[in-house]
Amino acid sequence: MSARTSEQVVAAQRAFVGLLARPMVTPATDRELFRLVLRHQQALAEAARRLGYRIQRVGQAARLIRVPVGGVVQVPPRPADAPSRRLLALMCLIAACCEEVSGTVTLQRLSDMVRDVCAAPGVQVSPYDPDVKAERRQLRDAAAMLARWGVLNRRTSDEKMLDEWTEDGSGPGAGYEVDRDALLLMTSPDVLAAALNPEPADPDATRTVRLLRALVETPAVLYADLEPSDAEALRRHRPRWAGLVAQMTGGTVESRQEGAVLVLAGTDDRPATVADWPRARAADWVALLAADQAGRDGTPHDDGTVRLTPYQVGELIDDLLRSRGTYMNDRQRSDPAVVLDDAQRVLTELGLLRVTGDGGWTLLPPAARYRDPDILFSEPTVENR
Repeated sequence: MSARTSEQVVAAQRAFVGLLARPMVTPATDRELFRLVLRHQQALAEAARRLGYRIQRVGQAARLIRVPVGGVVQVPPRPADAPSRRLLALMCLIAACCEEVSGTVTLQRLSDMVRDVCAAPGVQVSPYDPDVKAERRQLRDAAAMLARWGVLNRRTSDEKMLDEWTEDGSGPGAGYEVDRDALLLMTSPDVLAAALNPEPADPDATRTVRLLRALVETPAVLYADLEPSDAEALRRHRPRWAGLVAQMTGGTVESRQEGAVLVLAGTDDRPATVADWPRARAADWVALLAADQAGRDGTPHDDGTVRLTPYQVGELIDDLLRSRGTYMNDRQRSDPAVVLDDAQRVLTELGLLRVTGDGGWTLLPPAARYRDPDILFSEPTVENR
C-alpha cells in the first residue's frame, strides 16, 4: 500500500468515526469533517453499507442515518446531559417552524411561531408559554441544540441580548440563519418511515449487522448480555468481524474472555477514545477512585463482573472520603451522597457500571482497564467544580 493510499484510508476512517460522533455535519459545524466526508464518499458509503446505515447528502450538509435493524437501534449508555423529551419536542417544533422561514429569524420570532403551532387544533404537544421564564430557557436550549446540528447558524454574538430575552422576555434574543440543507436532512420523512416501518431482513444478516453495530457503537460487547445464539456467533466470527471494524474505524477490537471492546488509536489531533475520560474534574476523579476500589472490594463472577451489595457501596464511599477526602471538592467532602452520585453518574454514563434496584453495584468488565492514579502532589490537583 502506497503512502498516499495509506493516508487516504486513515482519512476515510477519521471521517467515519467523526460521523458516528456527529451524525449530521455542515461546513458551519465542522468544516474539516465535512471536507473529509466529501473527499471519501465512496469509502464511507461502503462502511455504512456493512453496518446497515445510509449516508445522505443534500447540498452543503451530510448525515449518517442509522436505519433500525428489525425495528431496533443499538443504544449506548445515556449521557448525563441527554436532552429531555420536552427539549426534543421543542427542537422538532422549531424545526417545523423553520420550514416557513426564509433567510434570518430571531429567537423571539421562533418563540411566537412555536406558541402558535402548539395552540393549533389537533397538535398533541403540551402548550408553550413564552411568558414563563422556564419555558423560554428551554426554547433557548432547543435552539442551541439545533445550532450544534447545523440547522440554525447563529448570526449575533451579543450574549446580553440573549440573556435579556431569556430572563426578562424582552428584545429579539438572538438572530439565526436557517440552513435549509441541514433542515431537510433533519426532517426527512424517509428517515421517519424507515424507523416506523422497518423492512423484513434475513435473521442471519440481521445478527451480523446488529453485532457489528454493537462493536462500533457501544463501550463494550459482553457475552453475558447477548442471546446465546448471538454470543456464539460473535465468538465464531470475532476475528473476521474485528477486522471489518478495524478497517472501518482504524481502531482495534480487543478480545477478552467476557467479550470484546473497540479501542480507537489516538493521533496528534484526536484522542485515543471517544469518551474524554478521565478529565481533571472532581466527579471524574471520584469515579475513577470508586471503580478501582469497587474492583478490589466486590465479589468477582465468572462473567467478568464484580458485584457489591448496597452495604459494601456505602462502605466504599465512606472509605474514599476518609482516605482521599483531602483531594475532593467542598461539596464532596461535606456529603457522602454527593460522592456516591458523582461516581454512579459518571461510571454509568461510560458503560462501566450498572446500579441495581436496591442500590447495589455491578461493575462491568471494561472497568478493569482503569486504575487508581498515584498521588504526585501534596495539594489537591483536581479542578474544584
